[in-house]
Amino acid sequence: MNLKISGRTGLGLICIWALLMCAAASAQSLNSQSTAQSAAQTTAQAASEPLGLRAAAQTGFKTMVKELSANMDAGTLLQDFGFAVQRLSDLQRAELGIAFEVHTVHPQTLLAGGKAFDQMLMKTGIWNFIVKVDGRPVALLEMEKAGGKWIILGAGAANLAQDVHSASSAHAGSKAFRFVRIYQATADFIEVRDSLAQARYVPLIAARQTLNMASPFGTDTALASGDDILPNVQAAVRQHLAHFNK
Repeated sequence: MNLKISGRTGLGLICIWALLMCAAASAQSLNSQSTAQSAAQTTAQAASEPLGLRAAAQTGFKTMVKELSANMDAGTLLQDFGFAVQRLSDLQRAELGIAFEVHTVHPQTLLAGGKAFDQMLMKTGIWNFIVKVDGRPVALLEMEKAGGKWIILGAGAANLAQDVHSASSAHAGSKAFRFVRIYQATADFIEVRDSLAQARYVPLIAARQTLNMASPFGTDTALASGDDILPNVQAAVRQHLAHFNK
């Protein structure tokens, strides 16, 4: 039986309750990305965490691990569940790293154009934490506020967690970035600011795959501007809308 995947993300975040009931049919590849430093990318826009978010995430994650432990053997391999850990017991040592909000663009705004890509972006209210074990990124923990309380939407997506960690370390200097997800294009980016305060974009796993963009890791690779990525993103969104509006 396949695991139920959170429809809000569409990129492999695993529904917590499905973890308690289902067995996975396939494993994710857990290849890490290079973390070469890029001196040109020094600052970016980074939002402060909402009040109560981290505390709720810590409590929720501990509860999740406890429930998983009650329903699985401590030696259960979790690669199949989107966690880059060997065994369930490894999550007992997990800590929450940086948090970042998901930003997106309404498809009609994107297709209309008329302004810079970074000015089209809007907040979604969805936040992700990088989950670390022994200092190593092993998963994402996704949170959203509902009914006045922060709740867990899903956890997993080890590949994306590693990619965000590597890209932000290489190009944004830890917390200074915005995470951008274009749902209709199945594409994720990290937005950073160059030395002239211009927005630049690091394509993450989904964008590299769906938009055929090269990995930007390395000091000799210039990051894309909004104008560079916009045509490909618009084309992908048009194709998506055309497919589902038939």
